Amino acid sequence: MYRRDKDENQNGPNHGGQRDMVVREEQHQQIMAYTGEQVFAHTEEKPLDLRAYWSVIIRRKWLIAIVALLVLFGTFIMTSLETPIYRSSTTVEIGNESGNITSFDDIAMRNTGGQDYFWTQYELLKSRAVAGRVASDLGLVSVNQVSGNQQVSIFRQFTTWVKNLVAKIKEFFGADPVGRIDIVPLNPSSESSIQNHLLSNLLLETIRQSRVIRISYDSPDPNLAAKVVNAWADAFVNINLERRFDATAYAKEFLTERLKQVRANLEDSENKLVDHAKEMEVIDFEHKQEELLKKIADLNGKIGAIEARRITSESQYREMQASGDTGFSIFQDNSIIQGYKQRLGDLETEYQTNLKVYKPAYPKMVQLRKEIDEVKSKMAKEIDFIKSSIRTEYNTAVREESILKEQLDEQQAEILSLRNNSTTYMALKRDVETNRNLYDGLLQRMKEVGVTAGLTTNNLSVIDRGQVAMRPYTPVMQKNLLIALFIGLVLGIGMAFLFEHIDDTVKSPMELEKLTGLTILGIIPEIDMKLEGVKDIVELVRKDPRSAAAEAYRSCRTALSFSTTDGAPTVLHVTSAAMGEGKSSTILSLAVTYIHAGKRVLVIDADLRNPSVHKKTNLANEIGLSNFLVGKNSVNEVIQETDEKGLFVLTTGPLPPNPVELLSSERMEDFINKAAEKFDFVLIDSPPVLGLSDALVLASICDATLFVVDAGTTRKGAVDGSIKRLKSANANLIGSIFAKYGGNNKGYGYDYSYNYHYYGYGSDPAKKKGRKRLASAA
Repeated sequence: MYRRDKDENQNGPNHGGQRDMVVREEQHQQIMAYTGEQVFAHTEEKPLDLRAYWSVIIRRKWLIAIVALLVLFGTFIMTSLETPIYRSSTTVEIGNESGNITSFDDIAMRNTGGQDYFWTQYELLKSRAVAGRVASDLGLVSVNQVSGNQQVSIFRQFTTWVKNLVAKIKEFFGADPVGRIDIVPLNPSSESSIQNHLLSNLLLETIRQSRVIRISYDSPDPNLAAKVVNAWADAFVNINLERRFDATAYAKEFLTERLKQVRANLEDSENKLVDHAKEMEVIDFEHKQEELLKKIADLNGKIGAIEARRITSESQYREMQASGDTGFSIFQDNSIIQGYKQRLGDLETEYQTNLKVYKPAYPKMVQLRKEIDEVKSKMAKEIDFIKSSIRTEYNTAVREESILKEQLDEQQAEILSLRNNSTTYMALKRDVETNRNLYDGLLQRMKEVGVTAGLTTNNLSVIDRGQVAMRPYTPVMQKNLLIALFIGLVLGIGMAFLFEHIDDTVKSPMELEKLTGLTILGIIPEIDMKLEGVKDIVELVRKDPRSAAAEAYRSCRTALSFSTTDGAPTVLHVTSAAMGEGKSSTILSLAVTYIHAGKRVLVIDADLRNPSVHKKTNLANEIGLSNFLVGKNSVNEVIQETDEKGLFVLTTGPLPPNPVELLSSERMEDFINKAAEKFDFVLIDSPPVLGLSDALVLASICDATLFVVDAGTTRKGAVDGSIKRLKSANANLIGSIFAKYGGNNKGYGYDYSYNYHYYGYGSDPAKKKGRKRLASAA
């Protein structure tokens, strides 16, 4: 067992700090190996945990709800105070612009349906000219008429009534309206003011992928809104018609002058064409040219056919010359020649056969020789006839081809000559046709203008006329309230996270370990005492060993057994930064777990300023530690035995005026050393660290110090200051206890995966369900 004596306390803070680091490392490894619990280490920041954000929202739910309700109420008031605005809409179609009467389909047809024309009409719709026409058509001579008959809301009427009442009261008591400023209003009847007011309430909207524009007008008077929007569409259409009528009148005058000029040009071009035809003595150049082209086409066809025949004849002729009489293919295919060859072969065979018997001069042999010579003669004549035919065919084809090419050259020369002579003629003829077409087009348009004068077409049309609105366009109470609800929730959540950021209390075990650098030896869940039916957590640990609180303190007891190299410290000093953080409950609950393990435990209430151990144990406090320290009573007289076997308590006794002097006395140190020899464990409850030195004195004479922090209550600055003070007093800080963690009213339970409620097996089902509800709410 590790204990410090006076010599060790004199080693200085550096030596103590090195020893503490070694001990903390060993106890950290031992706790991880034995208990298997999650021990939070300050090595790396945890990744984004959505459950932690959700816990902030749950914890600050009332703030969020109040902010959202305030925004909703404010929006309701503001919406009620607003003047209802009614909107009436009409739609106008802008079709493709009709063709200009001075343009011609066959000469200069221009694009009149492009986007440029559409956007031009869009800009004209919101021009001051249209606004002036609307004001004139509706007889609007002042801005008050344009504003319409406003339907004032109930709240606005009430506000006006209150203002009038206040004014009458001041007038009754003769109050002088000090500070009144005379405002010179603008001329409401000026034409520009009326136009500006109309344009300011006008809204134009293009319908996607169409040539339709929606015209809307907003006014407090729904009837006026419908009248203005319909008058606006009518004025726009009428202005377009008037503009087209003016253009028609101008075009008629323009066409009359243009016809005179075109007629003179046509007559001059026709005269030139007639004079040139007489000079060239040609009636119709185009007909003559067509005949020549037809002849050339016929000659080209004939030349192609005769050329193919000539090539075939020439090929046979060349083959005949190269192959001779025997190899020529035509001779081999000729049936007559083949018959002669067959006959000749038979005769020669017969002759050779008889030559073996008869001599050449034998009459029969002479007869055979004569027949052989006669067959050869006939075959030679037939071959000469075929050769002569092929030669004649070839020569004939060559002559015909030459003649046709000569005729083709003559026709081509003639057509070239005709074209050279007709160039001027064709130019004059095209000039005549152009002038005639131009004249005919102008004459036709002139007739159309004369017939349709004053009846011009219009490519603008009103599709749907504006109707009187039955309900206001704005404000929309439901829409505003929904938006306000969203904004209120966002603002409330933002304020919740702002307050959470401003709140510097220790909220999680990870924060505590990072702040103190101490190992967390126990995380004690917050218990609903009403649900459990107990007055405090000590009673619950004593009565229900299977409860979550009892399990948590048993886990802390196990961690303490590995907190030093010699096991659990015999003399354990428990303190906190401020009052009410659970020191006394922690000491008594640990004591109960020790006596359940068969140990003898002495609990010393050393808080000589605000004792509480005697209240939790229902013991008398007439005599106690203060009596012993001043020498009035002995040890056996001041130590009281409780109803729990093995648990002994030393209460404070009467509160002394000098607690620090008593706690730092040698009598106190001797008493602790003797108690450590008599009891298995001595647990000391001390006052808070901040503002007092009692805890520092006790920490210096005890084996180890355990620091208790109340989750969501203890501030980080208080914890940091307390740890620094304890370290300056050479306190052996072995770890910390995180008490009241994860309760329904705190919402910090999402970053700690170990849930002690799962160990409440075998307990009352009603309590078990209540614990589950608490865990789920956390």
